[in-house]
Amino acid sequence: MKNLYINSALSLDELAGYVAKTAMSGYAQEKRDGLNLGGGEYFKFSRDGVEILLVCNDAEHPEVFVESQEQFSYYCYARRDAQAALDQVFLSLSKSGLACEFADEA
Repeated sequence: MKNLYINSALSLDELAGYVAKTAMSGYAQEKRDGLNLGGGEYFKFSRDGVEILLVCNDAEHPEVFVESQEQFSYYCYARRDAQAALDQVFLSLSKSGLACEFADEA
């Protein structure tokens, strides 16, 4: 599976709101404390067993930081075999003008 990397100057909260409005209408949105995901906050979007997480991509969150993609502030990744849903998120965000691209984690 590939991650969806996003380059944005928005805060995590602002970006999550933008993603929810632009690309994930109908998904439940939950801000979570990432004790097991780098110690910072992240957002979980879920619907019909599909889970997509939005996390910060920086050295302050070492457990989720992807150094090879450090030019991107954030990324989304799918859990529970939800790549098709993530593909739709990419299309919606790209169409809205947000800089994003798919890439492998490493």
